[in-house]
Amino acid sequence: MDDIDASPPSNDPFSLLDQLSDFPWPAAAFSELRRYVRVVNEFLPHATIQQAVRLKAQIKSEVDPVAIGEFESALENIKVDELTVLPRLVWGGVLVSVYAAFEYGIESIFRHWQISTEYPFQFKKGHKDFLSSAEVYAETQIGIQLFLNHVQRERLLELKDLRNSYVHRGGQVSTLSKRLETGIKNKSHFGLALEIIDGQWVANARSVAFYLLEAERAIRLFSDAAVEKCMLHRST
Repeated sequence: MDDIDASPPSNDPFSLLDQLSDFPWPAAAFSELRRYVRVVNEFLPHATIQQAVRLKAQIKSEVDPVAIGEFESALENIKVDELTVLPRLVWGGVLVSVYAAFEYGIESIFRHWQISTEYPFQFKKGHKDFLSSAEVYAETQIGIQLFLNHVQRERLLELKDLRNSYVHRGGQVSTLSKRLETGIKNKSHFGLALEIIDGQWVANARSVAFYLLEAERAIRLFSDAAVEKCMLHRST
């Protein structure tokens, strides 16, 4: 009597379900970021209101002109915080988080593919920047493109450059590439509709939402292509 192969066939639905369940889908991280952006956008305008109300009340009740001058100066600082400091710190930080989520998601997909296919070469950044290294690995090792098209690639390059500018250069416009600097000055699309204050770019909710959606769309499409590669490998 012939031996019965106990392993499930390659098209077994439960086997396919397991493969899809094991895949490191990035949806959860980006869903949390979307929720966070909505919460911050709702409450950030109220961050300085109570401080301003208290200072205005103190100014009305104060008789010492020196103290009144100090309160008025503090009130001006609060207005600067509201219009410049808080948006720069908060929204710039969120852009950094968006890029970090994209980078971590891509690395997780590479690691899952390498392990599930028992491929001998791990992804390494090397001497290139992350996006360049990831593009090469995706194309030469997995056989798929990291980005759907040139426009999508340009948007992620912009996000990377803004992240680097914020983290390493304090958001100084002069440290950006001429192409990106011109794009901000011309507000060439929603993502680059940034303010320039005292030589620094200041992000806003609209620009953050733009790059969040661009990064999420890019990694979702790449995930679909990568999981197909993983399933194709297991079916052979």
